[in-house]
Amino acid sequence: MIDLHLHSYYSDGVYSPSELAKKMKLAGFSVVSLTDHNGLDGVKEFLKQGGKIGLKVIPGVEIYTRFRDKHLHLLGYGFDLEDKKLNSVLKGLQKQRIPRIKKAIEILQNEGWEMREKEIFETNASYLGLVHLANFLKKSPRNWARIKKDFDWFPGKIIPITEIIAKYFIKNSHSIYGGHSICPETTIPVDQAIALLKQAGGKTILAHPGVSLSWKDNALIVDLKNMGLDGIEAISSHHSWQQIEHWQIIAKESGLIITAGSDFHGILPQEWGLSINSQWDYFKVLKNTEIEPL
Repeated sequence: MIDLHLHSYYSDGVYSPSELAKKMKLAGFSVVSLTDHNGLDGVKEFLKQGGKIGLKVIPGVEIYTRFRDKHLHLLGYGFDLEDKKLNSVLKGLQKQRIPRIKKAIEILQNEGWEMREKEIFETNASYLGLVHLANFLKKSPRNWARIKKDFDWFPGKIIPITEIIAKYFIKNSHSIYGGHSICPETTIPVDQAIALLKQAGGKTILAHPGVSLSWKDNALIVDLKNMGLDGIEAISSHHSWQQIEHWQIIAKESGLIITAGSDFHGILPQEWGLSINSQWDYFKVLKNTEIEPL
């Protein structure tokens, strides 16, 4: 099996790169890629551990980008890990993230939440996400009492972490994919990201397009291809089966590569309130299915 979209604790995943590689092997995967957000810190460790246990590991990254009014995630594969320009840009995105996290902490503190900046930054992550803030929010008994009151909690009720993020970190929206975030991601223009990965010898794939695009945006794929886009992550745990079919058709019509990725962050705790505890569960139906190579 193949999974080309994984995260370690160097972004917002649960496991170290070595732990993740071992879990991938035990789960029956053979070709994998670590694609942490805006960073490469865990890739060498993942490559080393993968080599020890017989995994084919492809160097990877997930870069936050913008294009017109869209926020797109761009996956890069097979590039030179030592490329100075790529590393410099990613380090810049990580550096830009720090004051945004600090500002978000300040906003939450002003709203009466117990937030301790030093503890939040005591992490392996090179690029902190909203999940880091949400997890810390839940650690404090005082915060948790407030959350339970806001969500009309009763014994046995699950309060998903995604709803906590949407309620407290995304303003004027009930969706984690819309509204104004108190901690916006650091991004670069998508054409710059594509060119950056290309000059480093990599392939470029549009991650889970169904998250930020609809069928009305099909023409946008042509523009991205003209910029150098190589493929689409059509098979994603973020997509419905209809979306998987749609984006495969668009990729084939556009002459683009089709990839599959779970966007695995770790075995999800029950309090996340999801119907699966791992993105891998979403793909179990594919385990015994013969897929014709493209």
